[in-house]
Amino acid sequence: MKGTRVQQTNLVVALDVRSELARNNILAVLGSCAVTLRVIGADSSWEDVSSLASLRNHHAVYFTDVIDKAFLDSLASVGFRKLDKVLLVREDTKDAVQDNPLLVEFNHVLSSTPECISHQLILSTIHKIREKDYFGVDKCLAFGAHVHAFTLSNSEERKWFREKLFAFVSSLEAIIERPTDTFAQFALEVQDELLMNAIWDANPARRDFDRGGPVVLAPHEHVRVEWSFDGTLLAIGVRDPFGSFETAVVLKYLKYLFSKDRKARIQMQQDGPGAGLGLYMVLERLSSLIITVEPGQCTEVIATLNLGQNPRMMAKMQRSFQYFSV
Repeated sequence: MKGTRVQQTNLVVALDVRSELARNNILAVLGSCAVTLRVIGADSSWEDVSSLASLRNHHAVYFTDVIDKAFLDSLASVGFRKLDKVLLVREDTKDAVQDNPLLVEFNHVLSSTPECISHQLILSTIHKIREKDYFGVDKCLAFGAHVHAFTLSNSEERKWFREKLFAFVSSLEAIIERPTDTFAQFALEVQDELLMNAIWDANPARRDFDRGGPVVLAPHEHVRVEWSFDGTLLAIGVRDPFGSFETAVVLKYLKYLFSKDRKARIQMQQDGPGAGLGLYMVLERLSSLIITVEPGQCTEVIATLNLGQNPRMMAKMQRSFQYFSV
């Protein structure tokens, strides 16, 4: 039987990473991805890099760990129609990034706690860009994890989702060989918050509605819910059909996650309700938060929990944040 050849986008990656440790790690990862690499350094000019994008059937991706206004302006001047700009936010650069208005110029933002961005985040990003396939919890887990997918059409169905998710997480006890009640409660809180956002906050017509009463969703308002578990990570994804997740809200999430001042985070939590920021109450329990927005079409928020962690240590564990604007 002959194999089917999968058409993939040929990627040209311009790597402008100032941290030598991070750059070497990323070079090693990208070297396994069959991409054309151009490292931007003292002996490179943007004209050299931009010439790669003139090749037919290629897609240019710019990786950096700094926000340089002059360089971003030069990117715009060469007129890349399909340029993906990826910002890598390390622990030592968070303070410089969180209040920078130029953050909105990047359509992919990756952040993790260690000095270097995790290999998994980079590989996941390359896969999404290459395949032009950004949505779904399967992108966040080990290959082959089964995805349980559902459609929510009525706000009253949240009770059913709570019961089923609790049963699903409880069934994982034999796999992780420890009690799952605490994890199940965390998962329910996360799912409830995501569903509240998808039913009310995401829909411009419902943002001011009383959330105490039932809401029947029209077919074009239905919400997609996904769960999956790969042996370590539990992923919960909620997708709405509006694509109204505002950049300003994303920036507030980033600022919260990047803040080293606990008092500042507490203040943000207090300011959050009513501003689409209820996830502040559960962020510290997550392993990762992935927000993907196709403006006017779709927003997906995926939260993952590491069930291999001691629940008491969740607030101190390493975590990552990804934001994709499609």
